[in-house]
Amino acid sequence: MDTADHLLMEASLVALDERYDGIAAELFERFIADHPHYAPVFLNPAAARERMTRETLEAMLGLAAGEWWVDHAVANFIDLHHNYADFTPQDYAAWFALVIKTMASRAGADWPAGASDAWQRQADGLVAKVAAVERNEEVPERPDVSS
Repeated sequence: MDTADHLLMEASLVALDERYDGIAAELFERFIADHPHYAPVFLNPAAARERMTRETLEAMLGLAAGEWWVDHAVANFIDLHHNYADFTPQDYAAWFALVIKTMASRAGADWPAGASDAWQRQADGLVAKVAAVERNEEVPERPDVSS
């Protein structure tokens, strides 16, 4: 647990303030633009984007705070996303990086020094957890959607 990261991450959210409004739609649109092969798997993007953004931030903050529930949240991310496609740890890493970059960009000069690094350390920790979760055997293999 790195409480310094947690405090810095919280400060960065305060700095973001009202510039957070609309971030979920922007993030989702940018992720799909960078990964167009995933566009068809989200039948209702409006329903997914707010939840994806909120749960991403909560998980990274939770990891920085040493919260017990983070491992369960990661397993839930994976199980839920298997309803859509077989997202890889690299897909999660790309999403997390996009979230961090977008928050920093929106906050501009108000973004605290070191905040992006703090968020990235937690994102790296989540990606490692994603990579370590065993696949739910009840979920069938899906064909590669990138073809």
